[in-house]
Amino acid sequence: MKLGIIGPLEIVDKIMQIIKREFHQIQPVAYIYKVYTETPMLIQDQQEHLDVILFAGSTPMSYAEKHVKATIPWEFIPRSGSSLLRSLLQITLLKKHNLFRVSSDLYDLNQLSETYEEIGINKDQFKIYAINKTPLDENYIDYVCAFHEHNYLCNQVSCCITALYNVHERLTAKNIPCYRIDATANIIRQTLHKMQLHYLVQISQQNQIVAMYVQIDSHSEYSLLNDNEYQYIINKTNVARQIYLFAQRIKAAVIEIGVREFLLFSTRHLLESVTNNFENIDLLQSVQKNTSSTISIGMGYGQTAQEAKFNANLGMERASSLGGDLAFIVHNTNKIIGPIRRNQDQQQEKSDHKIDKKFLTVSEKSGISVNTVYELYCIVEQQGKTRFTSFELADLAGVTPRTMNRILSKLVMHGFCFDVGKRILKNAGRPSRIFEISIP
Repeated sequence: MKLGIIGPLEIVDKIMQIIKREFHQIQPVAYIYKVYTETPMLIQDQQEHLDVILFAGSTPMSYAEKHVKATIPWEFIPRSGSSLLRSLLQITLLKKHNLFRVSSDLYDLNQLSETYEEIGINKDQFKIYAINKTPLDENYIDYVCAFHEHNYLCNQVSCCITALYNVHERLTAKNIPCYRIDATANIIRQTLHKMQLHYLVQISQQNQIVAMYVQIDSHSEYSLLNDNEYQYIINKTNVARQIYLFAQRIKAAVIEIGVREFLLFSTRHLLESVTNNFENIDLLQSVQKNTSSTISIGMGYGQTAQEAKFNANLGMERASSLGGDLAFIVHNTNKIIGPIRRNQDQQQEKSDHKIDKKFLTVSEKSGISVNTVYELYCIVEQQGKTRFTSFELADLAGVTPRTMNRILSKLVMHGFCFDVGKRILKNAGRPSRIFEISIP
């Protein structure tokens, strides 16, 4: 665990020494400040290099939260009752200052009152002057110092208790009795143990197995894809390519189940990172954009691969039952999130009409039947080229050259085909025109 430690030099050194002696699995990185308002600048670009950040107290962490968004766990060392008792013991042992009249800038004033009561001092026996300004206010340090100094010079208190290093330095320099609440070694040790446990839990959750069940949505019985088996296979191959590309990004193992289903196994951390916590499942977009199909996705969490697979299948079946082109996230049968669409603001488009609509547009503009347009498209796909003579196309389509020339003329007229040259097919005779098919 790589731990960033942020605080004044004295407390950071103390934490580093404890880590060096007792926490060999922690790799500490020190960030020293003179004033806690420097914390945002110190961590601004450092979080990506750390696993956890530990602040010397609640004040620097509260100030940092105002200016920097936490992208990794943050924690602070609390000022516990034992830390307060130690300071009160120092005041008592010196026998110079009245324990019953103090001023304090502690964030949790109730804790100070409870500590007094725990050592047998009733509420009506002591007077604590507390500050009413928050550490997020501008010029907070100056305000706190003026607050304590005023109380002392007006003889309202005999000493001051602070949690701020800068306040302690300034008041001490003015010979104003000031006691600093420092975290004890035991509190530091407990905080480090707590952070370690949280980090291990987080790592365990990130490595949790997640399964993705992906099914290619069925086309209706009237879809043009059903009229050409070769084109259907090409389309299925294109969908599989998009799925494997996505699997590569999430480092998933892929199992093909039957003709239309795929099962992917990855980890929670990888899947949530790639999908931005499922806000953008771009596999839905890429399949819709690059193929003539859509897919149904179920993402299942589980403590075992079997449980994750069961939940993923449950999510996929629910997505499919709603027409497909959707995703569901299933933690268990009682916690199902979805449906998640390609675009929450976009009306769902029927996958069965996607390919038909494309060829219908060409048909309407050119005056050629949609089946003929689709057949030419399939010829281009099967032959792996776009340029043909009219004789070649007539032979492949099973029509006469005269019929094919009429078809090509209409396509040329509307910009779906281009005359790009001539070619002599035999030793004698007129050269044949070469056409380039451009059906989208």
